Amino acid sequence: MNQINNREENLRSPSRPSGELLRTISIAEISTGPLPSPKVLKEYDALIPGTAAKIIAMAEVQSNHRQDIESRVVRTRTINSRLGLIFGLLIGLASLAAATLSAINGSSLVGSVIGVSGLASLVGVFVYGSQQQRQERQERLKTFSDKAPQ
Repeated sequence: MNQINNREENLRSPSRPSGELLRTISIAEISTGPLPSPKVLKEYDALIPGTAAKIIAMAEVQSNHRQDIESRVVRTRTINSRLGLIFGLLIGLASLAAATLSAINGSSLVGSVIGVSGLASLVGVFVYGSQQQRQERQERLKTFSDKAPQ
């Protein structure tokens, strides 16, 4: 409270009437993204000529690098997803074939156990993978909502 009162006293002048209100206006400029505002770029360029072009070039290089990494991640996830489907299919077919062979050779109980456990493990992996993907999406959504300007 003392700081505010001292500040008000310092801002008063003998030429201002005692009942006059003092108004303060604050302006804040916020720039989001990889580049500063054009005004700031112009000020950089005024200090050191060519700096604005260098800052823009750095932003372009960083953007290209980020996009390259993102495309690699998407490609890798797509390949992993396809491989997972192919190997899941092979495991499922192998367990069904083993179950069928066991049942044909007279071990219907063993065939049933192999068939049910093979299919149950595939379903379990599928459900676990779906939950992991849902969790990742929720974390990403939370991260983006936390970074959003208020």
